[in-house]
Amino acid sequence: MKALPRYALVFALSLAILVFRISAAPMMFDESAYVGAARNFIAGTPSSNPEHPPLAKYFIALSIRTLGDAPFGWRFPSALAGAFLALSLFGLTFRLTRSWHSSFVAWLLVVANVFWYVMSRIAMLSIFELAFEVAAVWTFMVAMQEKDKKKTLWFGLTGTLFGLSIGCRWVGAIGFLVSIAYALVYYKPFLKAASVMMATTIAAYAASWAPLIVREHRTAHYLLTANIFILEFQRHAKGEPLIGQMWWSWIFRLQPQPSLSYLVGNPVIGILGLAALVLLLWQRKPLLPALYFAHVMQWAIAIRPVTYYYYYLEPFSWLSVALAVAMQDITIRRVRLDVVVTGGALVAFVLWYMNFVLPG
Repeated sequence: MKALPRYALVFALSLAILVFRISAAPMMFDESAYVGAARNFIAGTPSSNPEHPPLAKYFIALSIRTLGDAPFGWRFPSALAGAFLALSLFGLTFRLTRSWHSSFVAWLLVVANVFWYVMSRIAMLSIFELAFEVAAVWTFMVAMQEKDKKKTLWFGLTGTLFGLSIGCRWVGAIGFLVSIAYALVYYKPFLKAASVMMATTIAAYAASWAPLIVREHRTAHYLLTANIFILEFQRHAKGEPLIGQMWWSWIFRLQPQPSLSYLVGNPVIGILGLAALVLLLWQRKPLLPALYFAHVMQWAIAIRPVTYYYYYLEPFSWLSVALAVAMQDITIRRVRLDVVVTGGALVAFVLWYMNFVLPG
Protein backbone atom coordinates (compact mmCIF):
# COMPACT_ATOMS: atom_id res chain seq x y z
CA MET A 1 0.00 0.00 0.00
CA LYS A 2 1.37 3.41 -0.96
CA ALA A 3 1.60 6.38 1.41
CA LEU A 4 -1.56 8.26 0.39
CA PRO A 5 -3.97 5.32 0.91
CA ARG A 6 -2.44 4.78 4.35
CA TYR A 7 -3.02 8.40 5.32
CA ALA A 8 -6.57 8.27 3.95
CA LEU A 9 -7.26 5.08 5.89
CA VAL A 10 -6.02 6.54 9.18
CA PHE A 11 -8.08 9.71 8.73
CA ALA A 12 -11.25 7.85 7.70
CA LEU A 13 -11.07 5.28 10.51
CA SER A 14 -10.30 7.99 13.08
CA LEU A 15 -13.27 10.07 11.98
CA ALA A 16 -15.57 7.03 12.01
CA ILE A 17 -14.52 6.20 15.58
CA LEU A 18 -15.13 9.76 16.72
CA VAL A 19 -18.52 10.46 15.12
CA PHE A 20 -20.16 7.26 16.40
CA ARG A 21 -22.78 8.37 18.98
CA ILE A 22 -21.15 11.81 19.16
CA SER A 23 -24.53 13.43 19.86
CA ALA A 24 -25.45 11.15 22.74
CA ALA A 25 -24.18 13.30 25.61
CA PRO A 26 -25.76 16.67 26.52
CA MET A 27 -23.73 19.88 26.55
CA MET A 28 -20.92 19.48 29.11
CA PHE A 29 -18.16 21.37 30.88
CA ASP A 30 -17.09 24.49 28.88
CA GLU A 31 -18.97 23.63 25.69
CA SER A 32 -21.56 26.27 26.50
CA ALA A 33 -18.90 29.01 26.44
CA TYR A 34 -17.57 28.11 23.01
CA VAL A 35 -20.89 27.23 21.43
CA GLY A 36 -22.21 30.52 22.80
CA ALA A 37 -19.31 32.40 21.21
CA ALA A 38 -19.97 30.62 17.91
CA ARG A 39 -23.60 31.73 18.07
CA ASN A 40 -22.42 35.29 18.75
CA PHE A 41 -20.24 35.14 15.66
CA ILE A 42 -23.14 33.92 13.53
CA ALA A 43 -25.33 36.74 14.87
CA GLY A 44 -22.59 39.37 14.50
CA THR A 45 -22.79 40.32 18.17
CA PRO A 46 -19.80 40.77 20.54
CA SER A 47 -18.27 37.48 21.65
CA SER A 48 -19.27 36.15 25.04
CA ASN A 49 -15.92 34.34 25.18
CA PRO A 50 -13.24 36.97 24.51
CA GLU A 51 -10.73 35.25 26.81
CA HIS A 52 -9.50 32.98 23.99
CA PRO A 53 -8.50 33.61 20.35
CA PRO A 54 -11.36 33.13 17.89
CA LEU A 55 -10.23 30.64 15.23
CA ALA A 56 -11.64 27.40 16.66
CA LYS A 57 -14.94 29.14 17.36
CA TYR A 58 -15.25 29.98 13.65
CA PHE A 59 -15.18 26.26 12.87
CA ILE A 60 -17.94 25.59 15.40
CA ALA A 61 -19.97 28.47 13.99
CA LEU A 62 -19.59 27.23 10.42
CA SER A 63 -20.70 23.76 11.46
CA ILE A 64 -23.73 25.12 13.31
CA ARG A 65 -24.74 27.08 10.21
CA THR A 66 -24.24 24.01 8.03
CA LEU A 67 -25.37 21.10 10.21
CA GLY A 68 -27.67 22.78 12.71
CA ASP A 69 -27.55 24.13 16.26
CA ALA A 70 -27.52 20.74 17.95
CA PRO A 71 -24.87 18.46 19.49
CA PHE A 72 -23.78 17.02 16.16
CA GLY A 73 -23.42 20.50 14.69
CA TRP A 74 -21.39 21.73 17.68
CA ARG A 75 -19.08 18.72 17.83
CA PHE A 76 -18.47 17.61 14.25
CA PRO A 77 -15.60 20.12 13.77
CA SER A 78 -13.91 18.65 16.86
CA ALA A 79 -14.18 15.18 15.32
CA LEU A 80 -12.61 16.47 12.11
CA ALA A 81 -9.81 18.10 14.13
CA GLY A 82 -9.32 14.86 16.09
CA ALA A 83 -9.05 12.86 12.86
CA PHE A 84 -6.57 15.42 11.51
CA LEU A 85 -4.61 15.16 14.76
CA ALA A 86 -4.44 11.36 14.46
CA LEU A 87 -3.31 11.71 10.84
CA SER A 88 -0.59 14.21 11.77
CA LEU A 89 0.72 12.06 14.63
CA PHE A 90 0.77 9.10 12.25
CA GLY A 91 2.69 11.09 9.63
CA LEU A 92 5.11 12.54 12.18
CA THR A 93 5.87 9.07 13.53
CA PHE A 94 6.73 7.89 10.03
CA ARG A 95 9.06 10.88 9.65
CA LEU A 96 10.81 9.96 12.88
CA THR A 97 11.02 6.20 12.33
CA ARG A 98 10.60 5.55 8.59
CA SER A 99 8.46 2.61 9.67
CA TRP A 100 4.80 2.17 8.73
CA HIS A 101 4.53 -0.44 11.48
CA SER A 102 5.62 2.07 14.14
CA SER A 103 3.31 4.69 12.60
CA PHE A 104 0.30 2.42 12.98
CA VAL A 105 1.39 1.58 16.53
CA ALA A 106 1.50 5.31 17.32
CA TRP A 107 -1.96 5.78 15.81
CA LEU A 108 -3.43 2.94 17.88
CA LEU A 109 -1.83 4.31 21.04
CA VAL A 110 -3.26 7.75 20.31
CA VAL A 111 -6.71 6.24 19.78
CA ALA A 112 -6.36 4.28 23.03
CA ASN A 113 -5.07 7.13 25.18
CA VAL A 114 -8.66 8.29 26.05
CA PHE A 115 -7.73 11.99 25.91
CA TRP A 116 -7.90 11.92 22.11
CA TYR A 117 -11.29 10.19 22.16
CA VAL A 118 -12.92 12.44 24.75
CA MET A 119 -11.54 15.80 23.63
CA SER A 120 -12.31 15.09 19.96
CA ARG A 121 -16.00 14.62 20.77
CA ILE A 122 -16.78 17.86 22.58
CA ALA A 123 -16.99 21.44 21.33
CA MET A 124 -13.91 22.82 23.09
CA LEU A 125 -10.73 24.47 21.84
CA SER A 126 -7.89 22.14 22.83
CA ILE A 127 -8.30 19.60 20.03
CA PHE A 128 -8.10 22.31 17.35
CA GLU A 129 -4.98 23.86 18.88
CA LEU A 130 -3.23 20.50 19.18
CA ALA A 131 -4.21 19.33 15.69
CA PHE A 132 -2.55 22.38 14.11
CA GLU A 133 0.43 22.13 16.48
CA VAL A 134 1.17 18.50 15.63
CA ALA A 135 0.74 19.21 11.90
CA ALA A 136 3.26 22.05 12.34
CA VAL A 137 5.79 19.77 14.05
CA TRP A 138 5.26 17.24 11.24
CA THR A 139 6.02 19.81 8.52
CA PHE A 140 8.89 21.13 10.64
CA MET A 141 10.51 17.70 10.57
CA VAL A 142 9.95 17.52 6.81
CA ALA A 143 11.78 20.85 6.48
CA MET A 144 14.60 19.61 8.72
CA GLN A 145 15.07 16.34 6.84
CA GLU A 146 14.47 17.20 3.19
CA LYS A 147 17.47 18.13 1.05
CA ASP A 148 15.87 20.28 -1.61
CA LYS A 149 15.18 23.90 -2.42
CA LYS A 150 11.69 23.77 -0.92
CA LYS A 151 12.93 24.00 2.65
CA THR A 152 11.81 27.63 2.91
CA LEU A 153 8.30 26.67 1.81
CA TRP A 154 8.18 23.89 4.42
CA PHE A 155 9.37 26.25 7.16
CA GLY A 156 6.77 28.76 5.99
CA LEU A 157 4.03 26.14 6.17
CA THR A 158 5.27 25.19 9.63
CA GLY A 159 4.96 28.76 10.84
CA THR A 160 1.52 29.12 9.28
CA LEU A 161 0.28 26.00 11.07
CA PHE A 162 1.75 27.21 14.36
CA GLY A 163 -0.01 30.55 13.85
CA LEU A 164 -3.32 28.74 13.34
CA SER A 165 -2.66 26.62 16.43
CA ILE A 166 -2.05 29.70 18.57
CA GLY A 167 -5.10 31.26 16.92
CA CYS A 168 -7.17 28.52 18.54
CA ARG A 169 -5.48 28.59 21.94
CA TRP A 170 -2.23 30.15 23.11
CA VAL A 171 -0.88 26.78 24.26
CA GLY A 172 0.16 26.19 20.64
CA ALA A 173 3.09 28.54 21.27
CA ILE A 174 4.78 25.76 23.29
CA GLY A 175 5.29 23.61 20.21
CA PHE A 176 6.58 26.63 18.32
CA LEU A 177 9.18 27.43 21.00
CA VAL A 178 10.34 23.80 21.20
CA SER A 179 10.74 23.69 17.41
CA ILE A 180 12.75 26.92 17.40
CA ALA A 181 15.02 25.53 20.12
CA TYR A 182 15.43 22.25 18.24
CA ALA A 183 16.35 24.10 15.03
CA LEU A 184 18.88 26.20 16.93
CA VAL A 185 20.74 23.03 17.93
CA TYR A 186 20.26 20.82 14.86
CA TYR A 187 19.91 23.18 11.89
CA LYS A 188 22.88 25.25 10.77
CA PRO A 189 21.20 28.03 8.71
CA PHE A 190 19.12 28.70 11.82
CA LEU A 191 18.43 32.41 11.38
CA LYS A 192 16.75 32.02 8.01
CA ALA A 193 14.56 29.15 9.17
CA ALA A 194 13.65 30.91 12.42
CA SER A 195 12.87 34.17 10.61
CA VAL A 196 10.55 32.44 8.15
CA MET A 197 8.80 30.52 10.92
CA MET A 198 8.43 33.62 13.09
CA ALA A 199 7.09 35.80 10.27
CA THR A 200 4.54 33.27 9.04
CA THR A 201 3.42 32.42 12.57
CA ILE A 202 2.71 36.07 13.37
CA ALA A 203 1.02 36.62 10.01
CA ALA A 204 -1.24 33.58 10.35
CA TYR A 205 -2.17 34.46 13.92
CA ALA A 206 -3.02 38.06 13.01
CA ALA A 207 -5.02 36.91 9.97
CA SER A 208 -7.06 34.54 12.14
CA TRP A 209 -8.56 37.56 13.89
CA ALA A 210 -9.75 39.25 10.69
CA PRO A 211 -13.19 37.56 10.46
CA LEU A 212 -14.00 38.51 14.07
CA ILE A 213 -12.84 42.10 13.59
CA VAL A 214 -14.96 42.44 10.45
CA ARG A 215 -17.97 40.64 11.92
CA GLU A 216 -18.00 42.76 15.08
CA HIS A 217 -17.23 45.98 13.16
CA ARG A 218 -14.01 46.57 15.09
CA THR A 219 -10.93 48.52 14.09
CA ALA A 220 -7.50 46.96 13.60
CA HIS A 221 -6.53 48.32 17.04
CA TYR A 222 -8.85 45.69 18.54
CA LEU A 223 -6.24 43.04 17.72
CA LEU A 224 -3.95 44.61 20.33
CA THR A 225 -6.56 45.30 22.98
CA ALA A 226 -8.15 41.86 22.63
CA ASN A 227 -4.83 40.10 23.14
CA ILE A 228 -3.98 42.25 26.16
CA PHE A 229 -7.34 41.26 27.60
CA ILE A 230 -6.58 37.56 27.01
CA LEU A 231 -3.26 37.89 28.81
CA GLU A 232 -4.78 39.66 31.79
CA PHE A 233 -7.68 37.24 31.95
CA GLN A 234 -5.39 34.21 32.01
CA ARG A 235 -3.23 35.81 34.69
CA HIS A 236 -6.15 36.42 37.03
CA ALA A 237 -8.75 33.77 36.08
CA LYS A 238 -10.09 32.08 39.19
CA GLY A 239 -11.68 29.11 37.42
CA GLU A 240 -13.43 26.37 39.36
CA PRO A 241 -11.12 25.32 42.22
CA LEU A 242 -13.36 22.40 43.17
CA ILE A 243 -12.64 20.65 39.85
CA GLY A 244 -9.19 22.07 39.23
CA GLN A 245 -6.07 20.05 39.97
CA MET A 246 -2.38 20.67 40.47
CA TRP A 247 -0.30 19.68 37.46
CA TRP A 248 1.72 16.96 39.20
CA SER A 249 -1.47 15.02 40.00
CA TRP A 250 -2.19 14.49 36.29
CA ILE A 251 0.65 12.11 35.54
CA PHE A 252 -0.56 9.12 37.58
CA ARG A 253 -4.24 10.02 37.91
CA LEU A 254 -6.52 6.97 37.98
CA GLN A 255 -9.80 8.59 39.03
CA PRO A 256 -11.95 9.72 36.07
CA GLN A 257 -13.18 13.30 35.79
CA PRO A 258 -16.99 12.88 35.51
CA SER A 259 -17.67 16.36 34.11
CA LEU A 260 -15.78 15.50 30.90
CA SER A 261 -17.22 12.12 29.90
CA TYR A 262 -15.25 10.40 32.68
CA LEU A 263 -11.92 11.47 31.24
CA VAL A 264 -8.88 9.63 32.56
CA GLY A 265 -5.59 8.82 30.85
CA ASN A 266 -4.71 5.29 29.79
CA PRO A 267 -2.41 3.96 32.58
CA VAL A 268 -0.47 1.67 30.21
CA ILE A 269 0.56 4.66 28.11
CA GLY A 270 0.99 6.97 31.09
CA ILE A 271 3.40 4.72 32.97
CA LEU A 272 5.37 3.13 30.13
CA GLY A 273 5.43 6.41 28.23
CA LEU A 274 7.57 8.00 30.93
CA ALA A 275 10.10 5.19 30.55
CA ALA A 276 10.01 5.78 26.80
CA LEU A 277 10.96 9.43 27.32
CA VAL A 278 14.03 8.37 29.30
CA LEU A 279 15.01 5.91 26.57
CA LEU A 280 14.65 8.54 23.84
CA LEU A 281 16.82 10.96 25.80
CA TRP A 282 19.44 8.22 26.23
CA GLN A 283 19.29 7.65 22.46
CA ARG A 284 19.80 11.40 21.91
CA LYS A 285 16.36 11.88 20.38
CA PRO A 286 15.15 14.90 22.37
CA LEU A 287 12.26 16.24 20.26
CA LEU A 288 9.39 14.22 21.73
CA PRO A 289 10.66 14.42 25.34
CA ALA A 290 11.06 18.19 24.92
CA LEU A 291 7.50 18.55 23.62
CA TYR A 292 6.15 16.48 26.49
CA PHE A 293 8.09 18.20 29.26
CA ALA A 294 7.53 21.70 27.85
CA HIS A 295 3.78 21.13 27.79
CA VAL A 296 3.81 19.84 31.36
CA MET A 297 6.19 22.42 32.74
CA GLN A 298 4.21 25.34 31.34
CA TRP A 299 1.67 24.59 34.04
CA ALA A 300 4.34 24.13 36.70
CA ILE A 301 5.51 27.71 36.09
CA ALA A 302 2.17 29.04 34.86
CA ILE A 303 0.80 32.38 35.90
CA ARG A 304 -2.69 30.89 35.76
CA PRO A 305 -4.01 30.11 39.26
CA VAL A 306 -6.21 27.09 38.39
CA THR A 307 -5.48 24.28 35.94
CA TYR A 308 -7.66 21.40 34.76
CA TYR A 309 -6.95 17.77 34.02
CA TYR A 310 -7.93 18.06 30.35
CA TYR A 311 -4.91 20.35 29.87
CA TYR A 312 -2.93 17.09 29.90
CA LEU A 313 -4.25 16.35 26.37
CA GLU A 314 -1.17 17.84 24.71
CA PRO A 315 1.57 16.14 26.77
CA PHE A 316 -0.30 12.83 26.83
CA SER A 317 -0.57 12.85 23.03
CA TRP A 318 3.17 13.42 22.71
CA LEU A 319 3.69 10.65 25.26
CA SER A 320 1.75 8.22 23.07
CA VAL A 321 3.98 8.89 20.06
CA ALA A 322 7.14 8.78 22.18
CA LEU A 323 6.18 5.31 23.36
CA ALA A 324 5.74 4.08 19.77
CA VAL A 325 9.04 5.58 18.64
CA ALA A 326 11.00 4.27 21.63
CA MET A 327 9.69 0.70 21.15
CA GLN A 328 10.66 0.50 17.49
CA ASP A 329 12.30 -2.85 16.65
CA ILE A 330 12.53 -3.95 20.31
CA THR A 331 11.73 -7.65 20.69
CA ILE A 332 11.63 -9.97 23.68
CA ARG A 333 12.02 -13.62 22.69
CA ARG A 334 10.99 -12.75 19.15
CA VAL A 335 7.84 -10.98 20.34
CA ARG A 336 7.60 -7.32 19.38
CA LEU A 337 7.31 -5.16 22.48
CA ASP A 338 5.21 -2.54 20.70
CA VAL A 339 2.60 -5.14 19.77
CA VAL A 340 2.29 -6.32 23.39
CA VAL A 341 2.11 -2.77 24.81
CA THR A 342 -0.39 -1.63 22.18
CA GLY A 343 -2.56 -4.64 22.94
CA GLY A 344 -2.48 -3.80 26.64
CA ALA A 345 -3.34 -0.16 25.96
CA LEU A 346 -6.29 -1.15 23.76
CA VAL A 347 -7.59 -3.52 26.44
CA ALA A 348 -7.39 -0.70 29.00
CA PHE A 349 -9.28 1.58 26.60
CA VAL A 350 -12.02 -1.01 26.04
CA LEU A 351 -12.44 -1.51 29.79
CA TRP A 352 -12.73 2.25 30.28
CA TYR A 353 -15.24 2.49 27.43
CA MET A 354 -17.40 -0.34 28.78
CA ASN A 355 -17.38 1.06 32.33
CA PHE A 356 -17.95 4.74 31.62
CA VAL A 357 -19.13 5.38 28.05
CA LEU A 358 -21.53 2.54 27.27
CA PRO A 359 -23.60 2.95 30.46
CA GLY A 360 -24.31 6.55 29.44
